[in-house]
Amino acid sequence: MRIKRFTAIIIAFAILLMTASCSSGKSGKAASGEATKLSFKSAMSYDYLKTIDGKPVTINGYLATSSPTDGSFIFLMNLPYQSCPFCKPNTSQLSNTLEVYPKKNEKFDYTTQAVKVTGVLEVAPSEDKAFTDMYGYEFNFKIVDAEYKILKAEELGEEYAMWSKIAESDIVNELYAMYDYVCFVCSWNTYSVKPWTDEEGKHNGYYLNDADAKHFLEADGAQYHYGYKEGYFDDIIAKIKAIDPDVMADLVKNVESCKALAEKALKELYDGNFTKKMVYIEDFECEDYRYTLNKGDELIKEFEALYDEFANWLGSWEM
Repeated sequence: MRIKRFTAIIIAFAILLMTASCSSGKSGKAASGEATKLSFKSAMSYDYLKTIDGKPVTINGYLATSSPTDGSFIFLMNLPYQSCPFCKPNTSQLSNTLEVYPKKNEKFDYTTQAVKVTGVLEVAPSEDKAFTDMYGYEFNFKIVDAEYKILKAEELGEEYAMWSKIAESDIVNELYAMYDYVCFVCSWNTYSVKPWTDEEGKHNGYYLNDADAKHFLEADGAQYHYGYKEGYFDDIIAKIKAIDPDVMADLVKNVESCKALAEKALKELYDGNFTKKMVYIEDFECEDYRYTLNKGDELIKEFEALYDEFANWLGSWEM
């Protein structure tokens, strides 16, 4: 059982100069056969990916700066200027990020420019048996035996200018932090203090209780980890509308729904709508109380639906 950690996604980013020239990744020949055009949005469907498992695919994106320096693989995203791959909140599951591996005995050179990747799709045996990389990230598919070429300006989609404006605003990073916050208030009982091992070799740790959750929210923990402050959701909505109120209308509705869900979850916490039970926690090798939210399943279901809606919006921007 994986212990969910009491952490936040901290995304460091640098504004890099982008130029439009043509080059190629040093990774040999492309996969043979006609390649299927893959998108970040279509890649969200495991059932669809299974239909093209083992076949050549191509996809456009950007290399995250946290891609391994040895060129052994790259994190590919459809958003520029990112240092860290995105994850679904409170998990190690990659989101809007895919891993691309070069041909045997070859490596990738890093570039800040938009690239077109061509390789072979490799899909995990099932959604419950994901791949895991050297960093502990989990993902349902990867592109292997791959190469990339740097895209020319004329090869980019018509929406590229708007997508660049969105990327430069850094609103996507704020939205991921927002989702981390909403995830916490909907499932604080599943978060744990990072476990440690004492001098006797005994594992120690515990899951948060209601007092812990309230203290975190009230003692600036939410502000430090997620940027939360008074007017949090309204400020995010204002920034989205400043980009383009019409183009971003669906995203505004998504954030408004997140605000309503967070308020609902906080009311459950402060009204004491939860139960606790003393159980043996195998991972910590001790007995302790575990808390169950009375509407926990309902809150998580709503959260996941909104997050999937956001991920679909994010993946719909193609180059």
